[in-house]
Amino acid sequence: MPKDSRARTQAVRAVMAETGLPYTRAALELDRRTGAAGQRLNFIPFVLAFTVPATADRRELAQSLADQLQLLRRRETGEEYEGRADVIVPGRPWAPEPGLPGHVAGILLVRAWAVRPWDRGGEWEAVVTDFHAAASAWLLDRYPGPGGGQPAVLPLGTKDAQALAATADFTAHTEGEHAELPGGWDELIAARRAEADAPGSAAPASAAGDLEPITLASLIRMVPSAPGGSGKTSATYLRDSQGDLTHWVSGTPAVEPGPVERPYRVVDREFQGWYRRSGDGLYDADRGHARGLEAMSYEELDAARGPLRPVQPPSREDCDAVKAALAGAGRKAAASLLVALFRLVEQDARAGRSAGAKNWLIAGREGSHESAALDRLAWGIGGDLDEKPKRYDAAAVAELMRVIGGWVSGPDRYVEVAANLAFLFSSVADEAGGWSAVADQYLQRHQRVGTPDHVVEAVQLYLMSASRTPVFE
Repeated sequence: MPKDSRARTQAVRAVMAETGLPYTRAALELDRRTGAAGQRLNFIPFVLAFTVPATADRRELAQSLADQLQLLRRRETGEEYEGRADVIVPGRPWAPEPGLPGHVAGILLVRAWAVRPWDRGGEWEAVVTDFHAAASAWLLDRYPGPGGGQPAVLPLGTKDAQALAATADFTAHTEGEHAELPGGWDELIAARRAEADAPGSAAPASAAGDLEPITLASLIRMVPSAPGGSGKTSATYLRDSQGDLTHWVSGTPAVEPGPVERPYRVVDREFQGWYRRSGDGLYDADRGHARGLEAMSYEELDAARGPLRPVQPPSREDCDAVKAALAGAGRKAAASLLVALFRLVEQDARAGRSAGAKNWLIAGREGSHESAALDRLAWGIGGDLDEKPKRYDAAAVAELMRVIGGWVSGPDRYVEVAANLAFLFSSVADEAGGWSAVADQYLQRHQRVGTPDHVVEAVQLYLMSASRTPVFE
């Protein structure tokens, strides 16, 4: 963060002492009190496009995303500032992703609120980039499965944003009190929302299924000349090696292709996971602070800890093999998968690795709740079931170990395990008729003899996390 002058720092610290606010919020409060030039509340509308499982609940996703956008950070300077967001779900359905069964191309309209020096050159674009970085990090962490890709952002002009918002099925607002934010936020946001929303024009949710799916291609034809509609800037896009939209560039459309996009996630030779930061392109390690690992460029990381393997989706053949093994196991499917996971983590433990992820199955996304569940269940109930051969299918266990072992030990890529397995297991369970069709009687809740209910629920919450059917019936 650029250093403030000594006088400003002292003034901010005086506000901190008076109000108990942290430095960044105290600085905003000082700006409000002193009428800092150019600091005012405004919003920028943009479209966020991404790929998610077709089972994702659009409203829940929108609300969860809105709640993530309370604090923004500018990568280039380290500056942090407050934000709020209205995340609008269009009234038209999301289109299926071509060539990626079970996934859809999600599209949300975001109104990003912040108090910024909007008259400063490049500030509009920088704020969009800051919000995009926060939204992308959350989306990629929550939905890392097949077809992940880097979410794309498309700034919109005011009229285009109004047209899209007019078909809204649902709007989520960042939750939390505004009392500690610069004075007048509530009133100003309410007034601006009244201007931005066309009263009575929202399409009812029941009509959404009768409409054509909304696509990014249709929105690109609406690209305005500038985020604020001033006609001074144009927006273009760069694509990665797989043709996915990755980020927008303001200014004259580029004639030459952009730089090669590095993979978002990689795993090094020690099974340590790394992810690419949105701003400067450096790679941060999962749990890097605790392990004393500093951010590095791709080239530095490859030289120090290579060879690096990009984290990629599983192949169609592997997905089919996993589903076939689970389906063939019938009511022993859940137990067979848990036993396979136990044997794989035990195999890794015997290898005596002293660095990297806690076990080699979670290196692709170590901090996710799916990875945490996989590790806990593999060592717990997975180990218990391994001692009860009548409860699992030996052939299914062997096939699952073959495929999953290949995911994490292949020389050219690493496949994230936890979320992909949950997605594939949920698909098999849905096709079979639900949890009772893929788990034996001892893995059902409310049994007099069998696994305790809290353990069964933990297994269900993980393995059925992508299911279309209720987890607990």
